[in-house]
Amino acid sequence: MNKGLKERTLIIPAAGKSSRYPNMKPKWLLTHPTGKLMIDMVLNSACYEKYNRTIITLLQEHCEKYDADIILKQIFGSSIELLILESPTKSAAETIYETIVRSEITGQLTIKDSDCLVEVSYFPDREHIVGLTVNSKTPVERLQQKSFIIKNDDDVIVDILEKEMVSNTICLGVYSVDSEDFISAYKQICCSDVYKHENEIYVSHVISYLITCNSRVFEYVEADRFVDWGTIEEWYRELNQYSTYIFDIDGVLLKNCGKYGSKNWSNYFEPIEENMTILKKISDHGNEIIFMTARTEDYLQQFKQLMKQYDIKYKTIIAGCNHSKRTIINDFAPTNPYPSCEALSIKRNDHLGDYLK
Repeated sequence: MNKGLKERTLIIPAAGKSSRYPNMKPKWLLTHPTGKLMIDMVLNSACYEKYNRTIITLLQEHCEKYDADIILKQIFGSSIELLILESPTKSAAETIYETIVRSEITGQLTIKDSDCLVEVSYFPDREHIVGLTVNSKTPVERLQQKSFIIKNDDDVIVDILEKEMVSNTICLGVYSVDSEDFISAYKQICCSDVYKHENEIYVSHVISYLITCNSRVFEYVEADRFVDWGTIEEWYRELNQYSTYIFDIDGVLLKNCGKYGSKNWSNYFEPIEENMTILKKISDHGNEIIFMTARTEDYLQQFKQLMKQYDIKYKTIIAGCNHSKRTIINDFAPTNPYPSCEALSIKRNDHLGDYLK
């Protein structure tokens, strides 16, 4: 970010209809498995607190139906501003234009999409675009739907083209541009015959116009991390990476024994190594782990030490459960689709790998 600029504004356009998320609230209001809303994660990845102003543009309809304005103020308080549009605009570029004009934005402007995480460690002083070099190590969904960047050997952007695969570098929806330049270019595009055949004026069209017609210089910045939630399928994949696993202890992770007998909770402790290895993998992938057991707290110290030994992170241990059948009940909805829970009954002391996919 340009530390020399007096005014730096971040705009998050969230006034779309989320057509790729049918029959549910605006996607940026969805709850991530971590408990944070998508918009919260997006703003934090954009380091919004470093800007003088952060403005989220949203629809009046979403405020009335989903309390969008109330929720945003509950999360961010006075650290953000809201621009509420009475009706949808015709394009993303028009949304940005309306935000600049109505919010009286001056100086440097950063535009950031509301449905993806983009993390960057380097912010140049001049105007720039954040992108990603696509290769076998960085696969990207819906590649043909992206905008593509052409740059020279000095990482100066020559052009940016919407949905034309002219390079292996895509734009990630993060643009740093002078606000007055954006307004001027947008107005010229609206009056130009060149763009009359376009169904929608994208932000990339405005940036391309500034580069090719107004000789503005934009630097290319490679992202450190990119997570795309543009479609409901991509969001479901994200959810599946953060499942909650509830494990019994005896007979699943430890060789089974009871409170009484020659082998009991006090003197017998034998981990099922293969199942511990699987548990470790589940933990390392970021899933939430909960243990349920008939053991009381007095007989869990050695098990807790075992978790430390394997470096397995878990949320809690529910001790003293009934020695009986256990049933999981969970609701489902489009945001957490059916089946929203599953159950496995495994043979005592058997190998988990024979049951888990």
